[in-house]
Amino acid sequence: MAGVEGGGRVSQEARGWDDGKGGGIFDRVLVDKFSFHYRDPERFEVVVFRYPLDQSKNFIKRVVGVGPESLVIRGGDLYHAPLGTPPGSDEFKIIRRSQSVLEAQLKSLDVAGEWRLDGANWRSVGQSISAAGAGRAVFPRTSNNIRDHYADGYPGKLGALQNTAGKRSGANAVGDVRVTGTIAAAADCSQFHVELREGAMHYRFALPGPAADETAKPYIRTHNSRTGLETRKILAVSPWRLPAGGEVEFAAQNVDDLLELEVDGEVVLTLEIPSAAERTCTVSLVTEGGGARFTDLGIGRDIYYTSASQRVTSWDIPADHFVMLGDNTQDSSDARDWNLTRFEVPSEDGQGQVVRGNNRGAENPIIVADGSGRATVFLQDEFGERWVFPRDNARALGPVSLSLVPRSLIRGRAVLVLWPLSPSLGVYRLKWVR
Repeated sequence: MAGVEGGGRVSQEARGWDDGKGGGIFDRVLVDKFSFHYRDPERFEVVVFRYPLDQSKNFIKRVVGVGPESLVIRGGDLYHAPLGTPPGSDEFKIIRRSQSVLEAQLKSLDVAGEWRLDGANWRSVGQSISAAGAGRAVFPRTSNNIRDHYADGYPGKLGALQNTAGKRSGANAVGDVRVTGTIAAAADCSQFHVELREGAMHYRFALPGPAADETAKPYIRTHNSRTGLETRKILAVSPWRLPAGGEVEFAAQNVDDLLELEVDGEVVLTLEIPSAAERTCTVSLVTEGGGARFTDLGIGRDIYYTSASQRVTSWDIPADHFVMLGDNTQDSSDARDWNLTRFEVPSEDGQGQVVRGNNRGAENPIIVADGSGRATVFLQDEFGERWVFPRDNARALGPVSLSLVPRSLIRGRAVLVLWPLSPSLGVYRLKWVR
């Protein structure tokens, strides 16, 4: 049977609600404790485990590394190779996710009023654009980059309410995005395409319009703006055109070095691409010949695994060990930062004893000096036990990384998150964990 886990703050990882009064509302997670009795955790599952640096606590993270393998963060993405491969090796391959996992990790961006319109009689209202003739809409309106802003992904206007003071925000350009919407093309529209720019590389996802030749086919094309060369182009098997005035859902994405074009929920074209040297990104919606009406427009950027200020960004993972990262990559205590502070203290037999505890800056260990200047160390060790000893009697040892989670510490699979949005009013929200 599934058990209910409490006491862990899930909101950091699952975009839960903060009450804005300095204290958080604690979430509840439904946990399947039995599946892992019969199988091992799989990559990208969200699991509950005992925190290796303080096993008295439970943590909830996403499995991203599964031993035996080597894992590395490059440009915000995850790459893996056989165990023991040097971090700079070309053997590393990007790790791709299922669409359900991707949708759980994409951070929705607020597009209302954020399009730059380059076309006569183009108008933007909310998530809709009305285009009376040929032209182009570019996102973001005032920048050449989509960046990893801390408040991305919060619904509605909640992002603007987040306290970003001291948070890492917008430091990285994100090239992996997904664009969705509905188009109703005018009769004189000959082509509609989404263009995603990633550095010098431009990726075009094209749908022939009602005015196109009847033999026209959807296609994906890659183009290097620096060299002026069209590098690759793939066509759909059969001719197809947008119906005049009829609504068609579309999606175009560049994620994990894979381009995908969808029409009415069906993937019609895919193209693998090499990793781009630059991550700068913009999105363009373009019509040729005539206009169109766009509704329900949405842009989601991929999560970006930050690495610039983290202690560890590559791992050699032995069998039966795992690397866990948080989906809130800018504000997550996870395998990139976990390490233990260590002291050698005298023991009863006169031999030195090493005590290790979570290295949490001013939180652990706490060192307090009395009136005479004699310092006392208060340390909670990796098993939750508390130690108190004079600083003068202990020898500080260098910190040691402890970023892998052994199989024995994993307790179960997170299934459902319950957010008490407003407990006083009885308002709650349920969400399946993907």
